[in-house]
Amino acid sequence: MLNSARELASQVAFGDNLPLGLYIHLPWCIRKCPYCDFNSHEGSDRLPFEDYISALLADFEAELKHFNGRPITSIFIGGGTPSLFPADLIGQLLDGLRRLGDIDAQIEITLEANPGAADAARFESFLGVGINRLSIGVQSFRDHQLRVLGRIHDAAAAHDAFKAGRAAGCENINIDLMHGLPDDQLNDCLGDLNTAIELQPEHISWYQLTIEPGTVFARKPPRLPEHDEIADQFDGGRRLLEAAGY
Repeated sequence: MLNSARELASQVAFGDNLPLGLYIHLPWCIRKCPYCDFNSHEGSDRLPFEDYISALLADFEAELKHFNGRPITSIFIGGGTPSLFPADLIGQLLDGLRRLGDIDAQIEITLEANPGAADAARFESFLGVGINRLSIGVQSFRDHQLRVLGRIHDAAAAHDAFKAGRAAGCENINIDLMHGLPDDQLNDCLGDLNTAIELQPEHISWYQLTIEPGTVFARKPPRLPEHDEIADQFDGGRRLLEAAGY
């Protein structure tokens, strides 16, 4: 009964007429941020990278029967901090996916990276194994906000990470930014957005900081802007992004 119900749900979820994108979760990071409610865990020097890649490929193979022969149109590798994984193992993962499934050689393959966990040499090695889009978790270009958010990088490292991505040859970069940060003012968060726009990434993910159950911020809530102030930030940011062509 349970297996039948699961298979029926899978058939509905993986309908024949829907594009099929693949999200891959690599759960380790250097330090877990106080707002993060993802399945992520602070790593060490002895992480089971190879075993985890093998488990991912086994899981993918087990799910293939639900795909109905449809090709995968995009791959997004998130976490955690996927850029902690050695590039050769990311390459093994992608090779295994191509061997098992219908994956076009030209599809978009994104890797999440944090400014504090990657450099130019590592970006180049990731691009060398098939990654063609980087998503850099900047969150803010202001050092005091980065400290509040528990990030391991500073503003200079954020700029350096973007420049490293370009220097490595990546022509498709996303920058993650937050608004509604503790004690944030409209001009402050729009300043972050303007800084990102000046770098001219291909994509900007700009989203509100929310307090999720089970996080450090849920136990010790910071003082966030009022709802009306956050709405003004959203509206102002949307206008700014539209005016810049985003």
